[in-house]
Amino acid sequence: MLENYRHPGEFEPQSDVFMEWIPDAYQMKGYDNSQSCAEIVKALQEHGDVTLHINCGAEGVLDRAKASLLERGVRVEEIEFVQFKDPNFYVRDNGPTVVVDDRGGRILVNPNWSYYGTLPADDPYCVQSRIAAVQMGVSLGIFDVVNSDIVSEGGDREFNGQGVMMCIEDTEVRKRNPGLAKEQVEAEFKRLYNVEKVIWIPRPMLEDDDFRNGPLEYRDGVPYLGSSFAAHIDEMCRFVDANTILLAEVTDEEARASEVNAENKRRLDAAFDVLSKETDAQGNPFVIKRMPVPIAIDYVLTEDDENYGLYEGPIKEMGGSFADGTPWPGGDIHLIASTGYCNFLICNGVVIGQRYWREGMDVAIKEKDEAARAVLEECFPDRTVVMVDSLALNMTGGGVHCWTKNVAASGPVRDGA
Repeated sequence: MLENYRHPGEFEPQSDVFMEWIPDAYQMKGYDNSQSCAEIVKALQEHGDVTLHINCGAEGVLDRAKASLLERGVRVEEIEFVQFKDPNFYVRDNGPTVVVDDRGGRILVNPNWSYYGTLPADDPYCVQSRIAAVQMGVSLGIFDVVNSDIVSEGGDREFNGQGVMMCIEDTEVRKRNPGLAKEQVEAEFKRLYNVEKVIWIPRPMLEDDDFRNGPLEYRDGVPYLGSSFAAHIDEMCRFVDANTILLAEVTDEEARASEVNAENKRRLDAAFDVLSKETDAQGNPFVIKRMPVPIAIDYVLTEDDENYGLYEGPIKEMGGSFADGTPWPGGDIHLIASTGYCNFLICNGVVIGQRYWREGMDVAIKEKDEAARAVLEECFPDRTVVMVDSLALNMTGGGVHCWTKNVAASGPVRDGA
């Protein structure tokens, strides 16, 4: 059924973008992620040339979403608001994954879902998220669905549109499909997405890894925790065209500055080693460009914050200690936000990147933002680069790319793809 289909690269033409509007209860105190979402919507309306769908699946969210967007000057009449019940608000990961042929055909690929490896795939929560993906696909007129028992998330799959897929080995095999060998997972990916090669990046960025592993580092004896479950490739390594890969980079100086940076440099160096030896499906080596990493931004989560239980709860379920044996610290906890300049969205005429500097912050953060913009402008000279303030999104565990799910327009491989 899938022999004549392919998964296009994100840099190819797109027809639709889905977003999930987050319930108010999931906002970190002091951060308004609706402002970040409004900036994304405005950029897509101005430059994206797509139909935008905003899912307001939780009770009471639809009215709040419309009011929030109207208040920020968004043209809500151009948005298709839908209400599919979807408990996962990062629609990139369980949203509609669509493959296309060269005759206008589209098929929905629907892998299994385990809420980032934290729940059994048959848990009602996971089943509902998987159902939502099918409902979104059907809303686009896509009725052919190929299901799979393999567990995988959209944020950990990158495609060059010409037979190559990239993903994180530690995530896709050990964390999501521990009962399968890498060869079995790879064979299923090749079947589902009709790719010739799967490039396995060994490990994700440290602060994007499963926070349940244990503290990322200690400062004056205080443990600093990660804020993510995901461990996805879109935080560190992206296709910007069929033969060019953008990979995050930690400098030697940055690696000497912190334990987190040092570990991220080891992981990114290992990724570079893999990529430098790989070729595309035609045997051509890839061009590898580098993207700076942001300066770490910390957040203190107090016990009276509604999101406190999102972090304490999983550790309680593990007996009160992290996987490395560290006990839950109790009281206020210190988080390192899962920030990153590689978590951008490519959509027709626009690339929506992430920026972090705000008035009163270290000017070095602003300089990093500007350096990241310059890289995106170099990689995408024919598109408008819009940098949005994504810190509120990152404080909730994801970013611009996590929050959105693009759907490819059907048709043959396009020039430049």
